[in-house]
Amino acid sequence: MKCLRITSPANPHIREMQSILRRRSETGDRFFLIEGPHLIGMALDAGAALKEVFFTTQFDSKEEGVRMLNRLAAEGVRLVEVTGQIMGRLTDTETPQGIAAVVRNQAKRLGDLGLSSRPLLVVLDRVQDPGNLGTIIRTSDAASADAVLLLPSTCDPFMQKTIRSTAGSIFNIPVIQTGLDELTAFLQVSEVKLGIASSDARAALFETDLKSPVALVFGNEAQGVSKELREVADFAFRVPIPGKAESLNVATAAAVCIYEAIRQRQ
Repeated sequence: MKCLRITSPANPHIREMQSILRRRSETGDRFFLIEGPHLIGMALDAGAALKEVFFTTQFDSKEEGVRMLNRLAAEGVRLVEVTGQIMGRLTDTETPQGIAAVVRNQAKRLGDLGLSSRPLLVVLDRVQDPGNLGTIIRTSDAASADAVLLLPSTCDPFMQKTIRSTAGSIFNIPVIQTGLDELTAFLQVSEVKLGIASSDARAALFETDLKSPVALVFGNEAQGVSKELREVADFAFRVPIPGKAESLNVATAAAVCIYEAIRQRQ
């Protein structure tokens, strides 16, 4: 198995790779890092474009590691053996898993999105926590939603913490960053109704018709859905809270609503 070996953290190639991971092109295309054999395996299964894979000697000494590296080599992926110190600089976990891959993401546009006969879209408005974002992407994938659409000021879906929280679902469902005007125009043309989750809505979730094509909006953890979205929404609903809790975490609320839509459609 052919590979490049790098032992110095100051190596120009490592510095270049760190720069690439921070960079975003004018078209929105970018590279991001995934860590661990599970995520890398899911990326391969999904046909993701792996630019380069870094691994440590310790990873290569394990049977699972040898199998993964052989598969990557067979796929023609460039392999780079690095020290644990270098791996620690590339990843942001306290205990790196010994293998990480640089993946190329080609930015998707709303116009390229193929919708099902009865679309279910998940829209996020200024969600700030990467764990929440990753969990909602994972839930949307599990529910077979058509896409997750991110409005401006929502956190970066390609942060390592977000990627880990998706548990690989980032490779299974379209995640598209868009603006409000573009979103409303797309929904109008696609005949999809826009519904917002709001704690002060009159209609309860379980009384709301989600059988028709819908885009469900979930807002910022502290402020909820923006005023601009409220003004253009077709309907609003609230998640009932019969207990004493003041509110639900946005990822939990999204899961309840998404699965209520699935329940109604069955």
